[in-house]
Amino acid sequence: MTHLPALVFLLGATTKKSSSSLLTLLPLVLIVVAGYFFFIKPQQKKAAAARANAAAPYEVGDEVQTIGGVIGTILEIHGDRYTLLTGHTESDGNLDGPQPTRIVFVRQAIARKVERIVDVVEDDDPVHGDEGAEGA
Repeated sequence: MTHLPALVFLLGATTKKSSSSLLTLLPLVLIVVAGYFFFIKPQQKKAAAARANAAAPYEVGDEVQTIGGVIGTILEIHGDRYTLLTGHTESDGNLDGPQPTRIVFVRQAIARKVERIVDVVEDDDPVHGDEGAEGA
């Protein structure tokens, strides 16, 4: 009979500890859930976008950006090797700025297709709208 109070005390102590241990584990569970949404989920989205981009074929003449940041136009495609022309040539074929360079990249090094930038032609004669105001 003397064991009964000890058993009741032991049961009471374990129920109090289990609720306390749940509160102790709650911050750890919250950290794991937050880590999933902040680290794992965005990485999965990035990988899915990369897989979708890998399915999009590149063609000769497309302007692309590599994973290293090099932007160029695809000149030739031989299997998984892409030859890019970097630099700039004017419409008449003359060099403007740095000399164009041919670089060969593997398919995995091409990150994305970029939109071509239309060159802006500058006028030699600026338009002055306030010339009439000076004579008045």
